[in-house]
Amino acid sequence: MKTSVFLSAATVAFAGAVQVLPLALPHQAAAQDTPTLPSVIPESEAVTIQAKITAIKPSTRWVTLAGASGQQVTVVAGPAVRLELLKVGDRVNAKYYRSVGFVVTPPSGGNGVPTSDNQITQLLAQPVQAPGGVGVRLTRVSGTVVGIDLAAHSVEVVNPSGGGIYTIDVTDPSRIAMLGSLKVGDTVTAVITEALAVSIESAPKSWF
Repeated sequence: MKTSVFLSAATVAFAGAVQVLPLALPHQAAAQDTPTLPSVIPESEAVTIQAKITAIKPSTRWVTLAGASGQQVTVVAGPAVRLELLKVGDRVNAKYYRSVGFVVTPPSGGNGVPTSDNQITQLLAQPVQAPGGVGVRLTRVSGTVVGIDLAAHSVEVVNPSGGGIYTIDVTDPSRIAMLGSLKVGDTVTAVITEALAVSIESAPKSWF
């Protein structure tokens, strides 16, 4: 099963170190008083699909969705999703934000952008939000590259010891430039967001 940390249906984004952007302030404001915005998942990473629920794990709020093509994606149900009203077999319309990778280490000896363990630790401590202010959890994933799509700026990574495939969308220019140096079989470490569902609602049975 492909998992999205968004999945094969889900695409995840490689980005460089998370940037904390200052808000615009009056010219006379002191620099040290400048507030900052937390890092956010781009609105462009939103996906709306019609799917059938194939699994629900209430303890983690994981919901696995299968589209009409049979491809599956596992998402975390956000706070607005009424999980208690859903059950396996339900046909639903779901909107979720694909997992975004905020950093990906290049393979050993590669020509990519170097990333230290300290940078990864700092990224994991950063607040990250989906559009609308919903908090998103960051996860560290180490795995083997099993697919590369240079046109889509995405890479598929699988855990060598077993587990789902994470499709990672690359949005940061420095990480996009690194894609050409990657090859299938390389081992990388990525810091990514969870695939977050902001809505899962019943859909007409006629479409599926």
